[in-house]
Amino acid sequence: MNLTDMNVMGDDGAELGELHNITCDLETGNLGDLVVDPTEQARKRYEVREDSYVYIPTQRLSAVKDYIVVKD
Repeated sequence: MNLTDMNVMGDDGAELGELHNITCDLETGNLGDLVVDPTEQARKRYEVREDSYVYIPTQRLSAVKDYIVVKD
């Protein structure tokens, strides 16, 4: 399964954007953040960084099926 370009959705059904990348700690191998190209709804919920993406911690990841679902 290729996660890049999958849609990201909040557990309330709000579309948050499209997955651009996933960060990880190279020393530990732990996943860090989902890097999301945000929708307007996501821009209202999360801080938009200088690179125009929002970073959602992978600890909020709830499910991966047709969408990547994150807990709000």
